[in-house]
Amino acid sequence: MLTCICIAPALANAEGFFAGGSIGFGEAEIKPGTPLVSLTDDTLASVKGIGGYRVNDYLAVEGSLVGAANDEDNRQEITFAAITGSIMGIIPASPAFEFFGKAGMYLGETEIGNNSSEDESGFLAGAGAFINIGSRRQFTIRFEYEYYDVDELDEFWSFMGGFQYNF
Repeated sequence: MLTCICIAPALANAEGFFAGGSIGFGEAEIKPGTPLVSLTDDTLASVKGIGGYRVNDYLAVEGSLVGAANDEDNRQEITFAAITGSIMGIIPASPAFEFFGKAGMYLGETEIGNNSSEDESGFLAGAGAFINIGSRRQFTIRFEYEYYDVDELDEFWSFMGGFQYNF
């Protein structure tokens, strides 16, 4: 009985819904030979809204809305917007700290200036860490790296930091 009482707070948030958001930056590399494009890569500001369900201590399903754009400072405008779905594998290091990896798919649009716009879908992968705080671990600070296999761009990745609430 005493063991159950001691372990219960650590497992209180092992499963359930979560929601949150992140901000960060990314790097977009434009495919060689893209018509009327004068730059080869650029830094993009990124934002993301997330929601999902944690199945247990080791597995979660997550969906997100992602947007990224450069500052257009005398350069070609680059934007990326997508809806994503992914499976997350989670490795608890302690009740307060966890690592994760994820893989999934996205459906979105990439635009490069007025010259090129493409609706596309593809693979995404990511990794990061959670810092859980609160008496029930209901608040989570998250840091993550994500890579998107984008058709219009040769490469797009982002690094984000954010917050999530665990219901």
